[in-house]
Amino acid sequence: MVMTTLGKARFGALVASFAFAALLVACGSDDVEFTSTTTGSGGAAVGGSGGATAVPSGGSDTGGGSSSQGGGIEGPVVRIHMRATTDVVTHEDGLSGQTPLKHISGIRKLQLFKKKGDGAPVTVFDFGQGFVEASYADGADTVVHTVAATELPEGVYTYARVVHSHVRYSVKATMHANGFHLPGEFDNLQVLSDNTMLDGEVRNHGYYEYLFKTAGMEFPASGNDAPVPEAMEMGGFSITVENGQWGYNFPVTLVVDPNLIEDVDIILEVNMYESFRWEDQELANYAPKVFDTTPVSFEPVKRFGANSHLVYLEY
Repeated sequence: MVMTTLGKARFGALVASFAFAALLVACGSDDVEFTSTTTGSGGAAVGGSGGATAVPSGGSDTGGGSSSQGGGIEGPVVRIHMRATTDVVTHEDGLSGQTPLKHISGIRKLQLFKKKGDGAPVTVFDFGQGFVEASYADGADTVVHTVAATELPEGVYTYARVVHSHVRYSVKATMHANGFHLPGEFDNLQVLSDNTMLDGEVRNHGYYEYLFKTAGMEFPASGNDAPVPEAMEMGGFSITVENGQWGYNFPVTLVVDPNLIEDVDIILEVNMYESFRWEDQELANYAPKVFDTTPVSFEPVKRFGANSHLVYLEY
């Protein structure tokens, strides 16, 4: 796992995979697998000189504000994008799958460490109670953050952490209850980190709103105890909840160089084609290639992660 520039970082892959993990856990499955694939390589360094160790954003749930979009910044800047595609790919895992109807995650903070356990990390951005929502719809392109090159401290970083605030997602399903078999969809929200200002209210880790919609009817549920793991290792990444903040931690090789003389766009692209994947069960009235559920159970979700990640630079 290598990150040779800010643009070549696994940051983008982690942002996506982190949100996918959140959805999977929100479903409550005890039988889960997380997978993540990254493509793309390169060796160009990105960065700038300067002594700042934090780039506070003041970002919001709309992603607005001059810091997030680059307004008022002088000199060369680094823009971090999230892009998504649903180009058809072949799955060979024997599972059923669907492309989520909607998938959005809130990105709160990015920190870089010179080594694991470094007590003085560089905070590239921190939106506080706020966040920037990144969409994973086909063709979506979200500028997560814009930073002046001179505000990135020169150095070599070997570890990174991305904090997420929440996730919103929708998937198709058929609900089996009381002799009825109702096709519809789940439209869900789950808060991942404490002190998240969401829809005008401060919410903490574990808050959820689940809504099943069918035939013009809606069946809501909400609470504060959504099932999520507090620590997990997967594919070289670890998920931890530290001080109420859900973060993805991962090794990197990041060289910040002071010689950036032009703006750089860092494109973090993920493929989402049929990325929500489950194992069909042979039960009465269950259908193949349909995500079947009941009020208290659902078919085992085996995987919900990007099919591939492509990270590259645009000048």
